[in-house]
Amino acid sequence: MKTVISALALAVALLAAPALKAQKPVEGKFLHHVYFWLAQPESPAARKQFLAELNKMRAIPGIRYSFVGTPAADARDVVDNSFTYYWLVSFDDKAAWKVYDTHPLHDTFRSKSALWKKVVVYDTQIVK
Repeated sequence: MKTVISALALAVALLAAPALKAQKPVEGKFLHHVYFWLAQPESPAARKQFLAELNKMRAIPGIRYSFVGTPAADARDVVDNSFTYYWLVSFDDKAAWKVYDTHPLHDTFRSKSALWKKVVVYDTQIVK
């Protein structure tokens, strides 16, 4: 009897729980990966200013998806956790990326380069 009640309770809990939604995949055929090493990574004010400036670029037309991240602190020999922030932006194609690359908001962001001591960019295209 306890087993039947437990099974019914589990079934009710599962039915009452919100449905798990599948995460939307990254869209776009051209991905722009940017790793930043901040000049003052321990400064909360510098981090806040950097994120505020970076997030302004989300308004640039043609961006399909964007993501800002920090190192996941995965302590493996093959993982580089030395960066401060990561910026992933996806576009439909290289032409859309070019709009982003030459946009005034991107130029303004680049003018704030004193906020970082190093930046590394990897651009990738989908393999057909």
